[in-house]
Parts: sequence; C-alpha cells; structure tokens
Amino acid sequence: MGCGYSARRVASRVAGCCHGGPDGRPAPAGTARFRSVVSEHLVRSRGLNVDVASVLATGGTTAALGELGTALFRPGDAVAVEEPGYPRAVEMLRASGIEVQPAPVDQDGLNVERIPPGVRAVYCTPAHQFPLGGRLPASRRVDLVAWARRHRAWVIEDDYDGELRYDVGPLPLLASLDPEVVIYLGTSSKIVSPTLGVGWLVGPEAAIDAVLDLRQRTSTRPSMAGQRVLAEFVESGDLARHLRRVRREFAERRALVVERLTAAGHRVLGDEAGAHVVVPLPSLAAERTAVASAGRGGVSLDGLRRFFSGRPSMYGLTLGYAAPAERRLLSEALDVLSAAAARTP
Repeated sequence: MGCGYSARRVASRVAGCCHGGPDGRPAPAGTARFRSVVSEHLVRSRGLNVDVASVLATGGTTAALGELGTALFRPGDAVAVEEPGYPRAVEMLRASGIEVQPAPVDQDGLNVERIPPGVRAVYCTPAHQFPLGGRLPASRRVDLVAWARRHRAWVIEDDYDGELRYDVGPLPLLASLDPEVVIYLGTSSKIVSPTLGVGWLVGPEAAIDAVLDLRQRTSTRPSMAGQRVLAEFVESGDLARHLRRVRREFAERRALVVERLTAAGHRVLGDEAGAHVVVPLPSLAAERTAVASAGRGGVSLDGLRRFFSGRPSMYGLTLGYAAPAERRLLSEALDVLSAAAARTP
C-alpha cells in the first residue's frame, strides 16, 4: 500500500464523477460542495473550526504557494523558509520573485528566535517538520504567532501530512491559535493520492480576497475533477476508513524501519508520524557514498544536502517507507540501506 488510493482507482473515480460533459459555472474559489466537505474534514480530523468562506480549493501545496507568492507579495519581498526544508516551496517562491531566506530548524522544528529580520512571512511545517520530522512544541507555536503579530507578517502553515500521526494526538494548529495571521495549507497528496492534484487553503479575508483577485485577473481556477473525487471520498466515508488503514499500516512500517536501522547501529530521527525517517551521517562524503551505494543496490535515497538552500549544517539520508507495495520489498530496501550507511567513510 502506498500513500493512498492507487492512481488507477483515482483515475477511475475521476472518470465516473466527471462523466456528463464539461464543467459548469466557473468557481474561482472552488466548488461549494468541496469547500463544505473540507471545512467538515478539518473540524473532525484537525480540530480546526472554519467558515466555508475562509476555504479555497487549490491545485495542491506547491500551486497554492505560487498563488500566495504573486497575490500577497511584491518581487523582492523576503519570505523565510525552514532550513532544511521543502525544496519545491523554495523554488516556487523564488519563481514568484520572492527573496527566500533560511529559517534554521532543530529536532523540535522551527527556531522562532532565529527567524531572519525583515521577512514578510514564514513558511513552516509545524505538525511534522519536513524533512527532520520534529513537532513544533506548544511554546514555540505561541511564540511564532506572537512574532507574526508583532512584525505584521504572515505565517504559512503547511500541514502536508498532519493526519498521519501514530503516537499521540496532534497539537493545536497554528491556524487555530491565530487565524488572522496564519494561512493554512492542506493537500490530498499524502492522505489520498498525488494523482488528484487538489488541496485547500484556509486564511483570513485579506488573503482569500488577494488570491481570488489574482484568479479573476488571470482567469485561472483549480481543477474541478479532483474536488469532485475528494468530496465523494469524504461524504461516502471512504476517506475516514482509508485513513484508519493507512495509520495502522504506516505505524507498523515505521516500527519495522526503526527496529532494523537501530539494530544495525544507525540513529533514526523523526517523530512517530508521516511516511519517512532520517538517518544522520557525519559528513557530506558519507552522505554521497551512502546515496551512491544504495543506488547501486536499486534503492533511491535523498541526501539531506538537497533540503538546504544554503550551506548544510547536517548530513544524512531520508528514507520514505510508503512506496513499496509489499513489506517484503521494504525489508529488502532496508537491507540495502543498512549496508550502504555502514560503508560510509
């Protein structure tokens, strides 16, 4: 089982939902059904009580960042992004003319005291920091929204896999702490399938209006197909059942990964959440050696170097455990990874 429904099943549901001709009236904000379903899903799964008017459909997190970069900021404005962090967020903001500045993280997530001065916003992944896997503590969450208030800045909260936690309940979302300064982004790519290409944005009126104005000026709108499929998944109860299965399966997979790696003498970073862990290594040379060795064994790994936009402060490997279709394949991949990491200089 991968990150969600298979691409083939999703494609079948899209075809079934969309049979009957082209889309009807333009819906720049997203369909009313989709926005209602998302607001209900957020209350149940993330404890975020939002008005439907505050919800926009998006093409996913990356597409939403591109829209925010154009709608809220001017070319040359500075936005802080977690370091290490999500490379596509950096690329998308830079494509919008934004100056990206690194905001250092540690194993607990974003270090609020080290946010660069003069930035207009901070992009962060507080529920499960990507890629190090920490959860932003409650005290830092309070400090972060207070920072945003004090500096009249935005916080862009990317909740890319917030539904996938296996140990304890999630902490309150930043958006629930201060909905006037936090723009919340969610996506179907981790909980259903990246094939859908649909996500959601929740924000204050100023942010919603800015994005809608951009869509009106550029005659763009998110695809209705993915909205229809996700709405059906939620309304039918399929999504809730699917998430229960995924949590059980991924918790077992993570336990296997951690057990095998620690037994081989490797340290493992990351909370009991999501679909990846990090194995720290002592140097860039060690990282490169391990990535190359695993590649020769048929296992593709990312080194931590890729998640730094500047000079890396640490090195290691990121291991995703969602993709192998069978646990046997995951076990074989772990054999390759353990051997590759053991051979590092």
